[in-house]
Amino acid sequence: MNRSTALYLLVAASLAVPATAFSQWQWKDGTGRMVYSDVPPPPSVPDRAIVMAPGRAAGAYRPVEAETAAKADGQADAKAPAGDAPRARQVSARAKDKPAAGTDPDQAFRERREERLKADLEAATKEREQLARQTRCEEMSNYATGLREGMRISKAGPDGAAHRLNGDERAAELDKVSQSMAQHCS
Repeated sequence: MNRSTALYLLVAASLAVPATAFSQWQWKDGTGRMVYSDVPPPPSVPDRAIVMAPGRAAGAYRPVEAETAAKADGQADAKAPAGDAPRARQVSARAKDKPAAGTDPDQAFRERREERLKADLEAATKEREQLARQTRCEEMSNYATGLREGMRISKAGPDGAAHRLNGDERAAELDKVSQSMAQHCS
């Protein structure tokens, strides 16, 4: 191994170590022992015992449930630092979406997702119907213009053979198309 390869490996290793160190949870368990883990602590660990959480500075972690419970009890948000006002607003906005205490969070998520999918499906169906209606109206308008301009129009007869419309049939067809346009394309 040459010197430059060893240097690159050393730099890569030194960059990889801090990234894994920042993705660790730290908290003190019930016996006062420091626990390091890559998964969040169990719900039985109070938020004051959590020393560090991924993506936050040491001591800045406060779970959403604790803030929501404090606000529900009518307590002021005394623990939050002064610069944490936007975060408090975000938490209160998220608290509206939180499920009731006895419900399964996954079930609540699935219900919200189904409602959103249903609303998206309804919107897409309405849009598709509106587009189909516009297309039908344009086709009827073009057909009516052709009838007015004297364009040769043929229809299939009872025997399946094509026959051209005469003047009376053309006027009757134009009336029928005009009534349909007035009813569906207004």
